[in-house]
Amino acid sequence: MTIIFPSPIFGPIHSRRLGVSLGINLLPDDGKVCSFDCIYCECGFNAERRTKKLLPTREEVRTALEEKLKDMQANGPAPDVLTFAGNGEPTAHPCFPEIIDDTLALRDKYFPKAKVSVLSNSTFIDRPAVFEALNKIDNNILNWIRWMKNTFICWTVLTENTLLRRSSKR
Repeated sequence: MTIIFPSPIFGPIHSRRLGVSLGINLLPDDGKVCSFDCIYCECGFNAERRTKKLLPTREEVRTALEEKLKDMQANGPAPDVLTFAGNGEPTAHPCFPEIIDDTLALRDKYFPKAKVSVLSNSTFIDRPAVFEALNKIDNNILNWIRWMKNTFICWTVLTENTLLRRSSKR
């Protein structure tokens, strides 16, 4: 079954791994935008789910997230985590670093005990701004290994959630 998530905010959903998770989808709600085409993806294959809509803007994401957090503060449930996931690769959004900053500020304002997580295939982790943004959050859930121009790249999250880059030539 293929799932296409609403945008920019969906849920909360109850995750066995993360608890009460409020989803943040930085991609359009009418298809999939991803740098990979994984056979196991719940959003289906890229060719079958081409999007026609634009990405949500930074302001649209911030506004929708704040409205939902206000509602959850008034009516529950309290989120355990704010999770960047959805219809493809969240770090592909051109304002990903700024949206992370907005999310952390809103989390601190409304639910300071909630964690911020990113589900990512790590495609854009070599971009300094994406790398720095991922180092600010609580929980990176990343595809760890990829090949790039004859170099094996391995990203590791340490216990204090700091990403390190190790490379070795093939």
